[in-house]
Amino acid sequence: MAQPEVVNTAEEGEDDMHERAPLDLLQVGFWSCLLFAVAAASATLAWPDAGGAAGLILLIAMAAGGMIFLLWILRGAGRRMGLFPDRGAMADAMKPVMPKHNWIEALDEAVMIADRGGAPQIANEAYHDLMSIALLGQADLTTPVSVDRMFSASPGLAAPVFRLSKAAKAGEAHRETLPAMTLGTESLPVQFEVRVAPLKGGRVLWRLRRITGSEDATGATDMRALYVEDAPLGFFTAGADGTVSYANSWLRDLLGLPETARNIRLDDLMRPEFVKMLRRDRKSGVPGRADIMIRSRDGVEVPVQTITTWNGKGADATGRTVVIANSHSLLEGEGRMLAASASRPPSVDGDPMFDDAPFGAARLEGNSLDGAIITDANRALMNLADGGASPGTRFIDLFLSEEGDAKLREKLLDAIDKPVGLKLSGEDEKHVNVFITLDGRGQPAVAYVIDMTEQKALEMRLAQGEKMSAIGKLAGGVAHDFNNVLTGIMLNNDHLMTMHPVGDPSFDNLKKIHEFSVRAKDLVQMLLAYARQQTFRREVFEPGDFLSEFAILLGQLIDERIDFNVVHGRDLPMIKADRNQLETAIINLATNARDAMLMDGGRGGSLTITTSRANEKDAHAQGFRFVEEGEYLLIEVEDTGHGITPENLKNIFNPFFTTKPKNLGTGLGLSTVYGIIKQSNGYICPISEVGKGTKFQIYLPALRADEIPEPEVVEPEQLNEVPQPVDFSGRGRILLVEDEDGVRAIAATQLKSRGYEVEEACDGEEALEILEEDPGSFDLVISDVVMPGIDGPTLIKEAKDLLGNARILFMSGYAERDVAEKLDGDREVAFMPKPFTVKQLAERVKQELAVRAKEAA
Repeated sequence: MAQPEVVNTAEEGEDDMHERAPLDLLQVGFWSCLLFAVAAASATLAWPDAGGAAGLILLIAMAAGGMIFLLWILRGAGRRMGLFPDRGAMADAMKPVMPKHNWIEALDEAVMIADRGGAPQIANEAYHDLMSIALLGQADLTTPVSVDRMFSASPGLAAPVFRLSKAAKAGEAHRETLPAMTLGTESLPVQFEVRVAPLKGGRVLWRLRRITGSEDATGATDMRALYVEDAPLGFFTAGADGTVSYANSWLRDLLGLPETARNIRLDDLMRPEFVKMLRRDRKSGVPGRADIMIRSRDGVEVPVQTITTWNGKGADATGRTVVIANSHSLLEGEGRMLAASASRPPSVDGDPMFDDAPFGAARLEGNSLDGAIITDANRALMNLADGGASPGTRFIDLFLSEEGDAKLREKLLDAIDKPVGLKLSGEDEKHVNVFITLDGRGQPAVAYVIDMTEQKALEMRLAQGEKMSAIGKLAGGVAHDFNNVLTGIMLNNDHLMTMHPVGDPSFDNLKKIHEFSVRAKDLVQMLLAYARQQTFRREVFEPGDFLSEFAILLGQLIDERIDFNVVHGRDLPMIKADRNQLETAIINLATNARDAMLMDGGRGGSLTITTSRANEKDAHAQGFRFVEEGEYLLIEVEDTGHGITPENLKNIFNPFFTTKPKNLGTGLGLSTVYGIIKQSNGYICPISEVGKGTKFQIYLPALRADEIPEPEVVEPEQLNEVPQPVDFSGRGRILLVEDEDGVRAIAATQLKSRGYEVEEACDGEEALEILEEDPGSFDLVISDVVMPGIDGPTLIKEAKDLLGNARILFMSGYAERDVAEKLDGDREVAFMPKPFTVKQLAERVKQELAVRAKEAA
């Protein structure tokens, strides 16, 4: 209804306000006097002689009485002039008079007249009918209530009703389209358009028109699709020309679009190439997925995933798009999604927004979340719940109550209007986010269930990786400090063994110290391997020949009760790795398998090492999706032991974790294997089943043809060379920089005893002063890497102009690659890992000085 019509009708209502007037004493006196005058005039007509001069006046009075009598007959004119009260006026005068507006009953919408403060005065029958539906007996339906009270059970309506009330108080006309809601026992959502307009006398006209055509409100083609307005995901519809006809509140908030936005096009929301991606499946009619960037109102692009379904052909085609604003996919793959959608044609009377949604959705019925029953569930929820979300099932029974039923109910209450993480019951552990919306009566209406299993697994792997990294740093730091101690022990022990040779009473004790030092060195190497900080000597080799030769040695470590086999696949790729480190990894796996099969009186079993060519798809098929794309050499170490429980399988790579009896294992074997494989840029994947055995899959990167070097040619005369004794004595000036006094003292003593001139420095600052006093005079600089103040690499950088042609030899408990990262690369350096023996030190010094002499020549 147009506004001018409202104003004219209001003016008629103003006239009706004066239709009645209360009877007063003056009016009663007037009528009494008039009646007396008529009686006197009648007497004058009957007796003319008795009237005299006053008879004329009485006749005039009678004529006036006759006219008034005629007006009395024509009561309508008397009432309009306010001259005559209606029948019963005396009784009505004692009651408060309410304005009567008969014209509002003629309107085909709910109408209520209130004052500017919102207090209702009168309403038509349509308004009373709406009240009876919305309030369900909660109020006296004979007296109209305000609009905000009528819709108080729907919190989402508070904002638009407030704006309407504000306009009413200000005496301004205003219009609002309320969000979709459910009223009474209706299962379908409805919408209302509400208008307020001022009337004369400080009153306000409220009009509520129910929207029956979806185009007037949201552009949706099905009233049931209004559920998507409050969904926790984005959704929009667009025509073939790219015009966006509807976007739900989630997407509008993301893009910063007002609710009244019109004439929005896909080109305004994204780049042209992304528009083409959304239209690529128009002809096929099956859902199409795309990873695109969507542009907000302030120009910022947000990465989203879209799933678009097209209906219709040509210019009448309409696309419906679901928008997911995260990087992970809620589906297992595009092929699965397309196949599932194509296998089920859209139902004629169904709701595509509900049935074909890529997330679980259920319609609920019940007075509380505890007793809410599923009345309908879409295909996605049925797949998530493994068919357990059938109609009639209690919604709460879909989820695991790990912390008790009371805690589960508490979490479901928290899921109202916000997502809450839960686990679905069933054989497979599935993590989901649950979002529940209520109807106008505060009862559960719709639940959305979004699969978060992959994201949860990624978070757990990230947390496990961070924990392993922290433990690795700790292990590396401990190993580095222990290496300094071991170096001092081994150098001093070697010195004492030269002074107490074989036959000396102390020789046996010194030899035992040496043996314990070697065991401690192996233990430190395990820690460094786990921390991925040990020194690698990588080389290119063929894994088949390597394992065939190594299997001979490995067979001697395996008990005779175990059937040991090595099976090679065809077309094995070449790899680049440290042979010794790879041998250590395989030995640890084999000995663990041996112990598992012989523990607790076991009779043995079989141990098989298998090699083959593989790629990331083979790993993904086993559930190891963290293996990156590429070609790999796959080494499988499989036993028939008692297997590993799932609880222990999560911790097997943690250092010092072991399931062996006390004093039968250090718990560093598998952590060492993990560090070696990861430092080789590979992956190790355990597969185990209790009672059947365990299999470890090792994926090592395969080399491409262009990465394989040409084989070295060995001259025939080199094959007949006889090794000659090595002389470790020599000549040269050496600067020894070491912050550990014990290590520095014994190393300097041993070098001096072999003929070298040694200058000592306790740190980088002292070494820099020595070089400044006598630049270019040293043949070799031996320096520790980690020192307080100026460390080794920093010393070489700052003193590069003072070194002359001196060779550089670093010694450290850390890996060589960590040292190389700290240098500029403009000077060649050598590296010697700690701990080392006197023989290794003397041999390395001899080699470096020989290289310097060769360069000088």
